[in-house]
Amino acid sequence: MKKNTMATAIVAGLAGVAGIANISTAVNLNPDGVGQVLIYPYYTVNGGNTTVLSVVNTTDAGKAVKVRFKDARNSRDVLDFNLYLSEYDVWTAAVFSLADAGPANVVTDDTSCTVPGIESGIFQLPTLADGRRYFPFRTTLFTDFTASALTSPTRTRDGYVEMIEMGSIPYDSPNGFGFFLTHINNRPADCTFLEAAWLSSGTPGGSGIWFNNPFVDLEAPTGGLFGGAAIVDVADGTYINYNAEAIDGFSAAIQHGAPSGANPTIGQANGPTPGVVTSYVFDRGRLITSNWLTANQGGVNAVAAVLMREAVFNEYEVDPDLGAGSEWVVTFPVRHLFTTAPNTTRAPFTVGWNFCERVSGRIYNREEDTFRVFDFSPQVGNPSLCWEANPLWFTRVPVAANSSTPILGAPGAGGGAVALWAGVPTYLSLFGIIQKTFNNGWFWLGFYDPDAIDAGGILSPLLRPPLTETAPPAGTTPDSFFGLPAVGFWALRVLNVNQGAGLQASYGGAYPHRSSRACFKGAFGTTPCD
Repeated sequence: MKKNTMATAIVAGLAGVAGIANISTAVNLNPDGVGQVLIYPYYTVNGGNTTVLSVVNTTDAGKAVKVRFKDARNSRDVLDFNLYLSEYDVWTAAVFSLADAGPANVVTDDTSCTVPGIESGIFQLPTLADGRRYFPFRTTLFTDFTASALTSPTRTRDGYVEMIEMGSIPYDSPNGFGFFLTHINNRPADCTFLEAAWLSSGTPGGSGIWFNNPFVDLEAPTGGLFGGAAIVDVADGTYINYNAEAIDGFSAAIQHGAPSGANPTIGQANGPTPGVVTSYVFDRGRLITSNWLTANQGGVNAVAAVLMREAVFNEYEVDPDLGAGSEWVVTFPVRHLFTTAPNTTRAPFTVGWNFCERVSGRIYNREEDTFRVFDFSPQVGNPSLCWEANPLWFTRVPVAANSSTPILGAPGAGGGAVALWAGVPTYLSLFGIIQKTFNNGWFWLGFYDPDAIDAGGILSPLLRPPLTETAPPAGTTPDSFFGLPAVGFWALRVLNVNQGAGLQASYGGAYPHRSSRACFKGAFGTTPCD
């Protein structure tokens, strides 16, 4: 009897190991930071900043990668192109602006192939005074909002970045693409071969190979990408660096699209079984397996599931004796696929892009003292976040709505637009009098909160509809994820005000958010998902 019991346990254990071994066939947020899709939560050229970023290919095959920059307000594409990495390759670039109110641009000294070619290539691009080519961000007017500040190319000055592996390219691929993108003496053999492949054969210099069939020489994605970025203020002497979030198991199929094309998107997750994709979510020792229909970009649900957060938490530091400043970034990288119209949306989001998502806040100092945050300045009412990429500015005193944040330079209200940032008060103000002020501690930002209060301090639960599994196994109750899909980090800057007369030393760092998840078989608080 014991022998049979032990044998059963061993078989069950092996089955569990096999499931883990096949995790590359399901969408998952890789805790090791390596995957098929990379999300960089924030870039900015505001406030004197430049953003530098990198992506690394850790595999022995070339990679076709869609690089897409999205604006912070409503995830509108502001620049996209194709990047082709050779085996074990690294690509680096910098996002900068030529003027304080001008659009963002990308420049690179890296020779890895891009289409259009940025460092060099057959397409004409503007050049800097030193002769380097750069790729300008979108300069046409935006049409999703009417406020002047939201129709201008200055919207390109901040946002976030997504990189999606479209497929692998072996070195010995039949038509030579693997050879031409591989470095020889520190340069790819011939990037123009890749550029010409996207031009029709009727275009001068165009071969039309990929124009006619983008699957030529491509194999299914295998992952192995990691990346990071840093927000650099040279004048201030700060370097706020962070790692990109990595989603693995995103696609079992080749998704090689044209450089200026809309595909692939983060909504096109797919799996080995046509029409369905699986997500794996790790939560407090449990592996939650959920299945999602992929039609009509339904694969975005799998991505949302692995990014779902009931709440996020992190620290803050605003001690004036340290000259400290703190800003959080909270980015909703899939919101634009759920809010496809100004006034409509679907779960788990509750409002269209013309409105703000309600959240809740609890702030603590380092000695267990706490109070509820009634609202975020410069808004009036319940705490809420209005945009796709939201800087949160922690302040000891009230600040003007038209101010820009001190670290990331996020713009304040102007041109008819609400400020990009949300102000988180570290002070409690009642009856117009500040009752207490915290210099440092930690903050709890809730996306689903039965104990939330409203702006008047009255219990007003924050209950939004869950993200519910769309293809559960027959006879089972669907998994329901409560909260919102979010990523981000805490940016800290400290000034050494005692450095000496005429001298100043700045220090900076970034710390990823921690979080809690809430998944149940049915209503919130019922049977946990498995």
